[in-house]
Amino acid sequence: MGLISGTPLMRNPLFPLFVFLGLVLLEIFGFAWVGDAVGALMTVALVIITAATGLLLFRLQGFYHWRRLQQSLARGEVPARGLVEGWLLMSAAVLLLLPGFFTDAAGFVLLVPPLRRWAANGILRRGMVRARTGGPGGGQHSDTIEGEFRHHDEGRESPDDRLDHDDRR
Repeated sequence: MGLISGTPLMRNPLFPLFVFLGLVLLEIFGFAWVGDAVGALMTVALVIITAATGLLLFRLQGFYHWRRLQQSLARGEVPARGLVEGWLLMSAAVLLLLPGFFTDAAGFVLLVPPLRRWAANGILRRGMVRARTGGPGGGQHSDTIEGEFRHHDEGRESPDDRLDHDDRR
């Protein structure tokens, strides 16, 4: 059994609160440590620079990743890993927007493509995300009927406007 997963600690409803408070305290410690080393103004400048750099990298990688997803879909593939990587890219952007050096470090780690692929493969391998194939509804029975229609005003219909299978006229 894992250290945390499956243990009563994970089932505790206060666990996310403790994790959040721990991260906040870690970031405060990071600000104090960096501020002591380089000064308060430089610390604020570093936070802004890392956020701006990270968001620029996210934007560049996001466009590249979006194109790869579209190409996978065009080939008829289910881009499960690509979707998880996209989610990780968005998580990286959120981490980079949060002020702090530890969240920035985690965000930059997720921006490194081999590390992001490794994380996505781990998520898929553990079954944390499942992909369904098939049409709308994942191959289950549906009452949806696909078709097309045209809206016609009364008396203004030309013979070319009628649908081919309209045999009432």
